[in-house]
Amino acid sequence: MLSLNQVLVEFTCKNRPKPSLPTEWALCGEREDRLEVLKTSTFALVISPGDGQLVASAGCNMRLFEALEVGAIPVVLGDHSKLPYHQLIRWSEAAIMVPKPRITELHFLLRSLSDSDLLAMRRQGRFLWETYFSTSESMFNTILASVRTSIQIPAAPIKEEPAQEIPHKAGKMAGTDANLADNGDLDLGPVETEPPYASPRFLRNFTYTVSDVYRTWNHAPGPFHLFPHTPLDPVLPSEAKFLGSGTGFRPIGGGSGGSGKEFQAALGGNVPREQFTVVMLTYEREEVLMNSLERLNGLPYLNKVVVVWNSPKPPSDDLLWPDIGLPIVVVQTEKNSLNNRFLPWDAVETEAILSIDDDAHLRHDEIMFGFRVWREARDRIVGFPGRFHAWDVNHQSWLYNSNYSCELSMVLTGAAFFHKYYAYLYSYVMPQAIRDMVDEYVNCEDIAMNFLVSHITRKPPIKVTSRWTFRCPGCPQALSHDDSHFHERHKCINFFVKVYGYMPLLYTQFRVDSVLFKTRLPHDKTKCFKFI
Repeated sequence: MLSLNQVLVEFTCKNRPKPSLPTEWALCGEREDRLEVLKTSTFALVISPGDGQLVASAGCNMRLFEALEVGAIPVVLGDHSKLPYHQLIRWSEAAIMVPKPRITELHFLLRSLSDSDLLAMRRQGRFLWETYFSTSESMFNTILASVRTSIQIPAAPIKEEPAQEIPHKAGKMAGTDANLADNGDLDLGPVETEPPYASPRFLRNFTYTVSDVYRTWNHAPGPFHLFPHTPLDPVLPSEAKFLGSGTGFRPIGGGSGGSGKEFQAALGGNVPREQFTVVMLTYEREEVLMNSLERLNGLPYLNKVVVVWNSPKPPSDDLLWPDIGLPIVVVQTEKNSLNNRFLPWDAVETEAILSIDDDAHLRHDEIMFGFRVWREARDRIVGFPGRFHAWDVNHQSWLYNSNYSCELSMVLTGAAFFHKYYAYLYSYVMPQAIRDMVDEYVNCEDIAMNFLVSHITRKPPIKVTSRWTFRCPGCPQALSHDDSHFHERHKCINFFVKVYGYMPLLYTQFRVDSVLFKTRLPHDKTKCFKFI
């Protein structure tokens, strides 16, 4: 079947058909020829064996797998068929099951599907193929995972990247930049009363295996890994803060609410207290790096700073690192790669990661506001500089665009919060071809992360504050000022679209500001943030 209006049915084979069961339609032609037809098809008809006692066959499964491989939607004629792992996989999200007596209605049933339904089913089918059936290794892992699930044994914990720390001397007391510290008359948070602490890990091991079976089997990345935490964990109701389950919550005003002063003294929100880790990528810009680290002094809710040292040359022996009152872990990388920014380092002990360039110039109040917003949108990228993908009508391709716009679809990870869960997916689950292109161009890792998160969530990122750029004045010229930088990013976007099979980025037309921003207040009230 080719499309909604064209149908291809062949009753004769150009060559000898493959051996099959007496009650089953034989596979016709060579695999390559069948795949070429399926590549131009929206649907692929899979006729179940005529024997009602036979619930599956090699021929039916072969047609099913070939359709999934190229993105066609399988239409299984015969509702007595049992598709592979039907007790775990929701095949209704990727295939259409039609009883044989309704064959005369098939054309009208297929025409009733909307474009969004077609996309969702093709995406899901491709996910099932790549995850469970594409290689002998994936099929073997699927068998093991199904057995493990049936006896309620959790998957093995996903690996973390061991941080090979570079020794360094901390001898310079960090000062305070008056421009960065100007947050009005408000404190930004209880620095003294919140010492560094890690996010709880592996709290839902058994739950993932028992209660979340269908979600883990039917959503990326599948059931093969156990994650220490995810951005999809359920949230307790507000009563939990006050009636028996209040461990770790920090309600504003003790639960009575409040404006600026009460707001700054507690994290509030819907989840318990937590901190974030700054991950800063750097390459042979020691002075710029030291200034950026020094600006982090006194930042509330900061757990530690992980500096990803991307240079093969170690830091200078006489380099004095600023003392910001928190650990600074300098990690030596195996090679110079922008993908190192998103490695799930074991030194990162929090769910929240603030990925930041060594020349990024952000005020403390901007960082704190971004953190608070991320806590309410944990499955999204939350950051500052927005960009968007545009369509080139003349060349019929995608473009990367950094112009000022009322729409955006990407937030640059040179200054953005994201969940550590996505670092695991980027490094170990995302197609290797994307990471290879990042290494080839030494570019586009931020675009790749935006593609990944939008593909997983089907949501756009969230931009906070009015910033469109974040570079520090007086810093050396960055790579992004080179014209070739943008040409490479155009190529990256179009290549990533080919890898995913569609454009996963989604547009958004709003940014986030604090609740009382530009609100006229009584004299005894203060704003959440003075400038945000």
